[in-house]
Amino acid sequence: MSIRTWSLMIPMAAVAALATPAIAATGLFASEDAASQSCGADEVVWVDLDHGRFYHKAQADYGKNGNGGYTCQKAAKLQYREAH
Repeated sequence: MSIRTWSLMIPMAAVAALATPAIAATGLFASEDAASQSCGADEVVWVDLDHGRFYHKAQADYGKNGNGGYTCQKAAKLQYREAH
C-alpha cells in the first residue's frame, strides 16, 4: 500500500473506534437477541456492571439494571460473580 492509502486508513480507523459503543468494549450486547446469536447453545445472562454480578433469565433482576448488558454465561463466569 502506498503512504497515501495508509494516511487515509488511520483516521478512518480512529473514527470507527470512537463510534463503537462502550458496551462493545466490555464484550456485552445491548439486546438479548444479539447475545443469543453469538452464544449459540450457551445460556444468555444479564451482567450488572455496577455490582459485578450476572443474572440468569429466571431471576428477578435479569435485564433490570441500566448499566449492564447481555452476554454468554461462559464469558460472564470469567469476569463476574453469579448472583443468587
